[in-house]
Amino acid sequence: MKLLLVLSSLTLSLSIAAQAMQENTKGLLPEVRLDAKNEDKNQEKAFQSEVLITKSENKAIEALTRIIAKKKGSAEEPDLLFRLAELYMRRAKSGRFFDLSQTTDLQLTKVGITNQKSQAALKSAIQVYNRIEKEYPKYKGLDAVYFNNALAHLQTKQTERAKSLYDQLIASFPKSTLVSDALLEVGEIYYFQQNFTTALDKFKAIEKFPASKAYPYGLYKSAWCHYNLKQTDQGVHQLLAVVRQNPAGDPDAKKYNLRKEALRDLTLFVGETLAPEQLFSFFEKITTEEELGESMMALSQLFESHSRFSEINIFVKEFIDKHPSSPQAVKCYAKLIDVNETLKLRPQVLVNLKKMAEFCQAQVHADCKTNFRSASLEISKKWWDIWLKNKKNTEFSKLTEQAFEILLSNDDLLKPDSKSRYAYAELLFQQGKFEQASKNYEEVANHQGLDKTLAHDALYGALYSVEKQLELKDDSVEVERQKTLAAQYVKNFENGEHIVSIKYKLGFIAYKQADYDLALKSLLPLTKKSKFPEIKVKSEDIVLDIYNIQKDFKLIQSFAKNLVKDGVNDRRTKNLTKIIEEANYSQIQAESENLPALKRIDQLRLFAKEYSTSKLGQDAFWQSISLAYSNGYDVMGAELSLAYVKQYPQDKRKVDATKEAVKAFIDAGQLKQAIPTLRELAQSEPAQGFKHLELSCDLQRINDQLPEARGCYKALFEKADKNKRVDLLAKMMRTFKDAKSSAELESIQNQILKDNIEPYATTILIAQAKAFLADQKYTQAFNLSLKINARPVDADARAEARLIQAAVLEKEFVSQSVKARENKFAMVLSLKTEKLDKAYTAYSTTIKMSKSDKIQVQALQGIDRLYANFIEALTNMPVPTSLTPDEQKTLRVELVKMSQPFKQKQIDNLAQLRKISQLSTGTSESVNWAEVSVEKTIEPRLQFPAAKKLSSFFPSSFLISKDGYTRLPASEKKCDVQSLTASSVGGCIQTKKYDDAEALAFKLTATKENRAMGLYYLSVLADKKDHSDKALWMIEKALALDPENSVLNYQKGKVLYSVEGINSALPFFEKILDMKKTSPDLVVMSAVKSFSDRDYISATEEFSRLSNDELYTYGMGLLYVEAAAQKGETAQALRLASTFLNWKPDYVDMFIEQARVQEHFALNKEGAIVSYQKALSKSANADQKDWLKRKIEFLKNNNNQITSYVGG
Repeated sequence: MKLLLVLSSLTLSLSIAAQAMQENTKGLLPEVRLDAKNEDKNQEKAFQSEVLITKSENKAIEALTRIIAKKKGSAEEPDLLFRLAELYMRRAKSGRFFDLSQTTDLQLTKVGITNQKSQAALKSAIQVYNRIEKEYPKYKGLDAVYFNNALAHLQTKQTERAKSLYDQLIASFPKSTLVSDALLEVGEIYYFQQNFTTALDKFKAIEKFPASKAYPYGLYKSAWCHYNLKQTDQGVHQLLAVVRQNPAGDPDAKKYNLRKEALRDLTLFVGETLAPEQLFSFFEKITTEEELGESMMALSQLFESHSRFSEINIFVKEFIDKHPSSPQAVKCYAKLIDVNETLKLRPQVLVNLKKMAEFCQAQVHADCKTNFRSASLEISKKWWDIWLKNKKNTEFSKLTEQAFEILLSNDDLLKPDSKSRYAYAELLFQQGKFEQASKNYEEVANHQGLDKTLAHDALYGALYSVEKQLELKDDSVEVERQKTLAAQYVKNFENGEHIVSIKYKLGFIAYKQADYDLALKSLLPLTKKSKFPEIKVKSEDIVLDIYNIQKDFKLIQSFAKNLVKDGVNDRRTKNLTKIIEEANYSQIQAESENLPALKRIDQLRLFAKEYSTSKLGQDAFWQSISLAYSNGYDVMGAELSLAYVKQYPQDKRKVDATKEAVKAFIDAGQLKQAIPTLRELAQSEPAQGFKHLELSCDLQRINDQLPEARGCYKALFEKADKNKRVDLLAKMMRTFKDAKSSAELESIQNQILKDNIEPYATTILIAQAKAFLADQKYTQAFNLSLKINARPVDADARAEARLIQAAVLEKEFVSQSVKARENKFAMVLSLKTEKLDKAYTAYSTTIKMSKSDKIQVQALQGIDRLYANFIEALTNMPVPTSLTPDEQKTLRVELVKMSQPFKQKQIDNLAQLRKISQLSTGTSESVNWAEVSVEKTIEPRLQFPAAKKLSSFFPSSFLISKDGYTRLPASEKKCDVQSLTASSVGGCIQTKKYDDAEALAFKLTATKENRAMGLYYLSVLADKKDHSDKALWMIEKALALDPENSVLNYQKGKVLYSVEGINSALPFFEKILDMKKTSPDLVVMSAVKSFSDRDYISATEEFSRLSNDELYTYGMGLLYVEAAAQKGETAQALRLASTFLNWKPDYVDMFIEQARVQEHFALNKEGAIVSYQKALSKSANADQKDWLKRKIEFLKNNNNQITSYVGG
């Protein structure tokens, strides 16, 4: 019985499974919910049908009851009663329907019937049957009464009464056709009471009635009795008999069904007795091919119930192998799939799935494909669920993937399984197979009639998978596909969940492909207020980057500013502010490429000011500095550097910036700015602080801030070591400049002398010796020079002291008179010669000792003066009057002969001097009137114009033309501080508006282009103020920039002339002459050179270019007249002299020169006397007046004697 119940359970399971297979159920996702079929309509139809039957039955019972009442006691009454009982039995059936459907009385009342329970109808039927049995014992149909009454009692659970009635029928009516049925029914009663032996007897008794319909059922039931009595073989025998009794081709459905039942039960019987290998051949002998397949399935179910899963493969595979085309093969494949899944033989499951798929592809019946789908769906769903719980199990994910591939490879193209493919895509995505996942998602999205939600999710899945694939590998084809999918999403799902992100993706792709117009079209709307702040920010960033790529920095700024206005968090505001700043900076860089440097600098400064606290603002500030320097605006660069250091004191570049500022200020001559900057540098760079401070002191001294410089040096003196103190003392001395006496100066000098600090001690002593010489304290000067020359210092340092000795000895030589009586004549001449030798030796020794051109030139000039004086003294030496005229004449000839060697020596000395300096004095600077013979005329002394008389040169333009500079007219008085022109600067100086001129000069030095000229003007201004050190410093800086500039060379010569004398200035004047530049001063220098070289033709031409005022101012009138006379133009010389005398009637030297021309060149004694007399009347010099008187007397008394001129 237990096994029977199990079989019933299996049968139920099979029916449920079959029902599931018939339903075309699709989808594996957890969220899928399937609705069951609605049976309400069918139920309503059945109810209505039973209501009609019940009404008919009720009417029939009522009618029949009335008839029975009428026919009571008649022969027809038992038949009528039997018919009434049958109606009650039928009525019980309807009652059971209403009972099972739980129909209420109210429902029945509504349809016009009274509810009658099934049991009540049965009891009514029993009463009628019992009445017939009791009242009509001879009734012809009494066997049927017993049979039906037993059935009624059985249905009312009166089993024993039913058995009694069945037994009574069998015993009373042994020949009744109902005996076999009664045996079957009573056997069933005993069977269900598990009285298998009695039941078997009852079923066996049916074998006596082989022609009855109950016969095969008796065989079937007896088989089960044998089975339950553990007599399996007899049971098998009985079932085989049932199979034989009911052939497969029998058209009787009941027989066929019994055959099926028998075959099914055989699987249970033989399955427990035969080996799995024997099962197929056993059933193959007794079944058709279709029945054989069903038997294999039944066996499979049996084996499954006993967990004998592995053995199922044996007989099921054998069936498939031997009947590969059987329609039942599909079920066998499904069973193998199920069994192997239970055994967890997943690879074998896949094998069978593939075979099942191949099998169904060849089948025309839809059931095959339905079964395949059911099996593959079940496996796929199960494996999907398992994989979801452990996605890290890569091996299982591969199996699941293959299951899906098998399922979907056989998908119905007209009715595709969207949900399964979607699941497959999900699986592929989770495995990182993004490209395949995307294509499957896309395929789902393109399915017709798809649920909109799934279509949306599938399309988004396709998009997201492409994105993940592109993260792994860039592929232009996939990018285009991504664009297509995104566009499809935007078109189909305008309000889709991911519409914002997809639009962003479209914009992003366009951005990556440099299609910036399309990118902006997609992204700009996303930058508005949005529910997706992250996408909004990303869109904003890409838009900003596109503007940056397009170099549209203005749009960047306006866009970013609008974003800030819309209100963002502090961090975003900070980032956007930085972007605005960077865009502003980039805009400046881009726009300034074609702008002038100053405009670019201004823009950078404005930016740096606006963003002073940012790194970029600091960089812009620094860039403005670099830009200023690189474009020659050094002063601006310096000023910006100082501002930078002040604003960013922690910057590591501050020392370099300050150094560069110092250099720029110094190079531009802006000493007042350089000095405090050096002090700041000293603080910033302590290791070099002393050096920087000392330079600041030097600049104060150069800038004529002498007290301040002195105090600065003193402060450093306290910190300096011994060697450095020497330099500082020397520098302190220079701060006294022309101060002849000062307690402070004297204190410093005494300190130097006390410590014997060389070479400064020697320099101080030389200065003292020079002071003695200047004060005509020749003895003190000479003695001090002797001491100096005895000091242990270099000869070069002592050379100037030797020069002082030579000067004293020269004075003694010049002072030595050559007047003598006859008896003293030789001695006086010897004394003159001896003093010449001493002075000459001193000068010669100076030349050897000194390395300085300046000292050497002075010594050579001294020698030239010695020779000139000695030659003049010899040729003009008074002859003793005690001698006879012939003796006097002979003596004069000898004296002339004696002078000749010295003339040659003078020429040689002059040649040596010319090697060092082109311009030099050729004769003595003064005339010793007491020693000049009246027989001679006075040749003009060659003298350079005084330094103060040299004018400053103001060019009319900063630029030099091919013909040189043109001079700004002296009449130019316009001083416009707003006009940076040569005429304006020159005009300011000529009107003595020195502050305005200095301001303009500083503007010039501020840039490299005009710096040299600016420094030149600063030098001129310093010279005007007698700041000689500053004037010299400025012009040297200028010459360093433009060493060949004639104006600059002239200015340096002029300054040196003022500071160190003509000898130091000569090299620069010579350079100017070689360059043949013109100006009154330069003309004078050129004319003097020509005159010195005895080139009187050139001299007169150059003098002729000067005005009378200029000739007088520079003292060149005498040389002009002399040059004309020497050239042979005596008349011209006399006209020039008259012109000068008309202009300057008190010009004594010009009267003397006029007289010389008359006497020596025109041989006009009377004219000469007139000129000498006029000179006498104007002269204030006693010695000169005495000589003039004697000269006039001489000319009057010597009517025919005109002597040669005094040569030099």
